[in-house]
Amino acid sequence: MTSPAPWLQELSETPPSERRARLASLVEAEFKRELMMDETDVLPHDQSYFELGLTSLGATDTRQRLEKAIGRPLDSAQLFNHPTVGHLVAFLATEVLPDLLAPAQEAAPAAATAPHQAEPSVKDLVDDVLKELYR
Repeated sequence: MTSPAPWLQELSETPPSERRARLASLVEAEFKRELMMDETDVLPHDQSYFELGLTSLGATDTRQRLEKAIGRPLDSAQLFNHPTVGHLVAFLATEVLPDLLAPAQEAAPAAATAPHQAEPSVKDLVDDVLKELYR
């Protein structure tokens, strides 16, 4: 029997109202690490990490570290489908870790609806990136 990933165990012991912020901190830290930013640098949660310099290899490395931390599988395509820290956190909270984060989202309906309103622009961004790659 395997024990849960240490970070996931810590998240489950965190009060539900603080879990989403903790998830955002993890995701931000992993992207900062890959983008060679230090702790004092600000990583915008609404700007594409690819625009900030993330490469496909960097995305793969980041995905692997996030997957190890959360103890759940993560498809590489999800980083491309959710190309900002904010959108990736929303995806992880609702699709990958709903058992740990869904109650906190229900308590904050405005935060839960914001990613859905921005979803078409994310799809457009991903479509644009893919068109650029396959020209």
